[in-house]
Formats: sequence, C-alpha cells, structure tokens
Amino acid sequence: MSTASRILDPQPASAAPPRAAPQAAHTPDYLADALRPGATNAQIALAADELLALVRQGLSGDQAAYAQYQSILLDLHLPGEPHSEPTRRWLASQIYSVEDQFAPALPEFRPVPVEEFRTVIDAEIASRTRVRHPMSQHLFQGEPSQQEVRSFLQHHWNRSYNFYSLLAELAFRFPDIRDASVFYRNLYGEAGAETPERSHPALLSHLMTHFEIPLEIDFAALHPLEKAYLNNRIRCVRHTDVAWGLSLLYAVESVSCVNHLRIYELLQRMGVPEEPSEFHRLHGTQDEIDTEEMWELIAKYAHEDSFQRTFMQSLARHFDINRAYFDLLWRQMQSPSVH
Repeated sequence: MSTASRILDPQPASAAPPRAAPQAAHTPDYLADALRPGATNAQIALAADELLALVRQGLSGDQAAYAQYQSILLDLHLPGEPHSEPTRRWLASQIYSVEDQFAPALPEFRPVPVEEFRTVIDAEIASRTRVRHPMSQHLFQGEPSQQEVRSFLQHHWNRSYNFYSLLAELAFRFPDIRDASVFYRNLYGEAGAETPERSHPALLSHLMTHFEIPLEIDFAALHPLEKAYLNNRIRCVRHTDVAWGLSLLYAVESVSCVNHLRIYELLQRMGVPEEPSEFHRLHGTQDEIDTEEMWELIAKYAHEDSFQRTFMQSLARHFDINRAYFDLLWRQMQSPSVH
C-alpha cells in the first residue's frame, strides 16, 4: 500500500460528510504574517519552514497534519488578494517539492520504447478506472435515487467547474507555441468557441440549477480527501516538470468521453431535459480528439527515461487520491442524510 493510500483513507470513517477540522480552517499566524502587504523575507521564510514541516508530518502518516496542510494548500491555490499571489504561488511550489519526495516509488518501473509507452499508460488507466468503483456501478448500472445523483453531481461541480484553468496553467509551461497550442485549442472549446454563453462551465451550471445545487462552493467545508483531490490537480499542472501535468490531464481526458456518456445516459433515464444535459452529451463525443492531440505531445518527451518515470508516478498518485476520494463519496452517498 502506498503512503498516499495509508494517509488518505485510513479507516471507514462516518459516512456523513464531515466539515474541515477547525485547525485546518484557521490560517496560522505565521502564514497570515507572510501574506500581509509588506511581509518581510524573514516572515515568508519562516512560513515556508513551518509549512514544509507540517507537510512532512502529514505525508508521514499524521492525519491531523495532513488535513491541515491540504486545507492550507487549497487556500494558497484559490484566488486571493492580488498582492499575495506571488507569495502564495511560491509557498505552494515549496510544498510541491516536499510532495515530490513522497512520490510513489514504482519499484517495478521499467522504461520502454516510445511506441510502447502509450500501451503501458492505457493499461494502467484501464486497470484503475473509476468505472469499476462500487459508486459508479450503483449510479450507472443500478437504480440510484434522485438525492444520490444530486450528491454525486454536487461533487462533480466542485471538481469540474474550472477545468479550463488547469488547461491554461499547463499551457504556460511550454515555451514552444506548437506544444502549448494543444491546450489552447482545448481551451477554445471550453470557452464556448465564439459563443461564450455556451462555455462548458455555463453548460454544466444549467445541470446544477436543474438539481438545485448551489454554484458557490464552500471550500473550507470540504473533506480533506476532496481537498487533496483538488490540490493534486492544480499541483500537477503548475509543476515545473510537465510530466506531472501531462499525466494528470491525459488520465482525465482519456476516460472523459466514456464517463460523460455514462452520466448523460443516466440523466436520460431520469428524464432530465436536453438543455441541462447538454454538457455531458457534448463531452460524451469530443474528448477523444483532445486525447489524441495530447498523446502526440507526450510522445515528444517520452524518449527520456526520467519523463516516463515521473509520468507514471503522477499517474499512480492521481489514482491513489482518486480512489480514496471516490470511497469517501460512496460512504457519504450511503449515509442516511442522502436518502
């Protein structure tokens, strides 16, 4: 079992969705001082030292420290005061460096020729796909209640409303416009092409409105496992090593078509009108194109053994976090409060 798995899902806790721990929601004084206008280098350095010690403690198995550091990291990731943006990004980058030290070891990793690398990647994704998760089987092959589907869609909104920002962050990592254009073309579609009111966040919001799901997210109230999921997505696309981001987005996009089509079919069985279902109908057909373009970019880098290793480490971490996150949502879905 990986370090991430031990920390992320240590026991079958209460099925009721817990709120963030009080200490995690509170900004430590050392961090507040570092983010104030005019903060000194000494104050920022102190904040970095304290944060990195907390991260190491959390990744070594301390659940309370893990919850607190994920809350702090999400606060650093979310938009805040403009004057603190450079400091918040720098502190987050220091946390990434410690997380790198705890990356999955992959003792069985062996580099392969580029033409075989995609087969290895796709096999790993297929073996760990969320389609086989009990929650997915219940939703897409069973008879879920209206409230269970609403619960699933609420978390779907939490992780999908700003997917475009992940594309934008990763695009900035490529100095060659021909490489970056892979993500800019995807962004063009996410933004609704020439019709902003058909942007993908706008289309998805129609479904949330149909199910009376608030569009405003209370991030502080999210469970640490959900925060870890959101943080890992942002971390990967902001990482200076593009293997992290390429792996994360390839893993998401390569199964996007199937996942969205299943949700669309579920909505159709429930009698949801076409307008609120449009987001999933659209994504059930087009994401295969995005995946093919992304693979061509991955292949340009995959001749390096170090790229392949980091890519597979990113994939392993993504699935560790994803599994714990879906286990959490499944427990919450089974709780009396959802029925």
